[in-house]
Amino acid sequence: MPVSNYIELTMTEIAALPREGAVFFSAISPIEAHGPHLPVGTDIFIAETLRDRVRDALLARRPHLHAVMLPTLPLGSQAIPPAGSFVLRPQAIEASLLDWGESLRALGFKYWLLSDNHGGPAHQLAIAVAAQKLQRRGFHLIAPFNYEFRHMVAKSAELLDATGLAPDRCGGMDDSHAGTNETSLMRAAHPDKVRDAWKTTGRAKEPPYKPLHRLIHKLGDLCAALGFKDEALDFHFFAHGLAWIQDPDMDAWSGDPSLSEPESGEAMLKFRTDAGLMLLEKALDGAPVRIKPMGWAIRALRNAVA
Repeated sequence: MPVSNYIELTMTEIAALPREGAVFFSAISPIEAHGPHLPVGTDIFIAETLRDRVRDALLARRPHLHAVMLPTLPLGSQAIPPAGSFVLRPQAIEASLLDWGESLRALGFKYWLLSDNHGGPAHQLAIAVAAQKLQRRGFHLIAPFNYEFRHMVAKSAELLDATGLAPDRCGGMDDSHAGTNETSLMRAAHPDKVRDAWKTTGRAKEPPYKPLHRLIHKLGDLCAALGFKDEALDFHFFAHGLAWIQDPDMDAWSGDPSLSEPESGEAMLKFRTDAGLMLLEKALDGAPVRIKPMGWAIRALRNAVA
């Protein structure tokens, strides 16, 4: 089960890698404020944990493959406004991933697993659009979080059944950032990085809806009435997220960190590892992987809303 670090290889060693049997792995997430109890690198730490778990699961099932590790990209769009967050325009993320993917494709490689843990719609859409463009060129950029996060926001039966989590603890709209779910993930994967303030950081206040937010939410209601469930979820999520980040008195977290449990975090890590493995194996078996991330219904506005 060979594993190589790309930046440590010589060009001779890169030329010797199997073109069909090499799978590249990396993580992407922003440096972002996560309340008083989690570090600004929380999304990166979780993304890297999942990257490694999917890699190990894949090699256990397909030991003939060669895993090649790429550096982590500490990049993200729509990080929350409080001081400490680093924000990149979604156009820059899309362009960076296209250029990296094209560089790998030009060398004859075909597969890149990009692990992520950031739910900003413009961020996820930038990744999805880059993946779509690369797929048309015969290169597979697999971004499992775009698939996983839709399950989380939808509080899907598949996710709840697999994890045993309650609907208010699975990373939905009311628990989407540094709350019960994300604190549970960190307590499972990196307990040494979680500050004791998780015990006293209670439920964040709900953001007030202004006329624009109510209008967007009503568009979601209309989609739901017409039977367009995915589109309804996109508009409702966008309305809630926009109200949250536009609130000058916003808390730097959502949900309730004090309800976190490492067992819940481990259950979520398993679900997400299994999802990443499923999508990657689908690509390896020759099937197209098309992931509809949160915000897909408003993808034409992805740069305007960033």
